Amino acid sequence: MDDKLIKVLIIEDNPEDFRLIEEMLKEVNSAVFELHHSKRLSDGLRCLVRNDFDILLLDLSLPDSVGLDTFFSVYEQAPEIPIVILSGFNDEETAIKAVSEGAQDYLVKGQVNSPLLSRSISYAIERKLIEDELIRHRYYLNELVEKRTEELERANKYLQEEIKEKETLIDEIYRRIQFTLELISIIITIDASVIKEEDSADFYIKSQTRINAIMMLNEILDQSEDFAMVNFNTYTALLINYLLDVYAVDKDLVKLNLDMGGVLIDINTAIILGLILNELISDELKYEFIEGNYFESDQDKCELNISLKSYDGTVKLVMNYDGIGEDINGSRKSKSMLKFIMTILEHFNGSIEFIEDKKKINLILSEIKV
Repeated sequence: MDDKLIKVLIIEDNPEDFRLIEEMLKEVNSAVFELHHSKRLSDGLRCLVRNDFDILLLDLSLPDSVGLDTFFSVYEQAPEIPIVILSGFNDEETAIKAVSEGAQDYLVKGQVNSPLLSRSISYAIERKLIEDELIRHRYYLNELVEKRTEELERANKYLQEEIKEKETLIDEIYRRIQFTLELISIIITIDASVIKEEDSADFYIKSQTRINAIMMLNEILDQSEDFAMVNFNTYTALLINYLLDVYAVDKDLVKLNLDMGGVLIDINTAIILGLILNELISDELKYEFIEGNYFESDQDKCELNISLKSYDGTVKLVMNYDGIGEDINGSRKSKSMLKFIMTILEHFNGSIEFIEDKKKINLILSEIKV
């Protein structure tokens, strides 16, 4: 407070009391006071509007206002200014009420001296600064709390959505596992009934290709944003390349044409189609290349055309294999392969048609539900 200029507004109707306050403040060495005087409350309120004051010394008995209403009128208009009440009445109840409502101090005129008045002014200004700072901090903390509450609400909403998503994903994975286990059970049953018809090496290769046909689909699905639908075009290309490697067939000798239009089908349907496609293509490759029916020449090249359509819960896969062999119908196909396909289709509501003269296979599969 050393040498600091303190602007003081004194609202006091008694000239003698004002001069007494003026004299007491002149005795203070630690600060310089700039005094402004108003005799009426109305004049003081106008003065507050026009000027910035550091402190207000207020008498409660004025010509136009008496009692605590005087304080309330000033405090309502200028709550940011520290107010020290200078009253001629030693009224403890009024003093407590005034301080509890926002006054910084309550002094009785006849009991005030220069040091007491100086301390009261200094403490009032400091307390008001602290109060204002606390209020600012409170507002800031309230804003932080509101902001944090909004963030938590958003996070909670996101978490609930994520939990729902995870639950959906878990349900989908559970259904996929159940379906795969059901399918494996069927495959094992089929293999057990036909294993005597095939040599162990051929049986081992078929078992491996069937397993990989399912695994490749799950790998594609795991890399997709959709955990239930598969791009069958991508899968078919990968499956055929895999089978060409398994049967050691030169990829340049097989021309692959896919017409699927980016059709997405559910994973269960895709697994069934993939297994059957695996059987058909493996059989054709084995017949054409492994069993010596293919004789390489400049014009000899096998052409594999596969198309896929999806409509009303049904998918239709059409395969046309233009190979060197005489036909594509069931007359030369292995009984084990046909039994495998027919058993799968019978179990999952599908049908297959071998068209000999067109070297074409129509495979129709209704929507699969586990």
